[in-house]
Amino acid sequence: MSILQDVSKKLGVEPSWLWALIQFESAGNPAARNKITGARGLIQFMPATARELGYKNADEIVEKYPTFEKQLETPVYNYLKRYAPFPTKQSLYLSVFYPAARKWTLGAFFPALVIKQNPGIDTVQSYINHVEGIKTPKKTIGILSVGIIGIIAYMLFKSILPK
Repeated sequence: MSILQDVSKKLGVEPSWLWALIQFESAGNPAARNKITGARGLIQFMPATARELGYKNADEIVEKYPTFEKQLETPVYNYLKRYAPFPTKQSLYLSVFYPAARKWTLGAFFPALVIKQNPGIDTVQSYINHVEGIKTPKKTIGILSVGIIGIIAYMLFKSILPK
């Protein structure tokens, strides 16, 4: 059994879910680094998260566990098991990206800073789509604006009609 299958089984998730998540976050590169946030490794451990797990910083995770296999079986597994069980892909994916959103509705928007640091990801569904390689329409806010403008126009028009 491969390490991916073994860890997936211990976490109670489909290996394809865990694989998709790792591929999106780091392209399977255990030394991956996000230049904006300082996140490192297979699932892009943020510096604060690394400290919560008992490491000095995210770089230490990469130094101690430089291979895909070692990083997956130790820090990745230890991080994810904190959020188990994972009844859905969303619960697994969001455990890595924004744990507070694990049970949010698919249309829920992330806070402004999260959106700013992750261009193209504004809602729970858009993150899931990115992980799974599904193109997300960039017109979410545009569609909402058109709808709101339409409602306002209707109300103004209605108010000037003779009664």
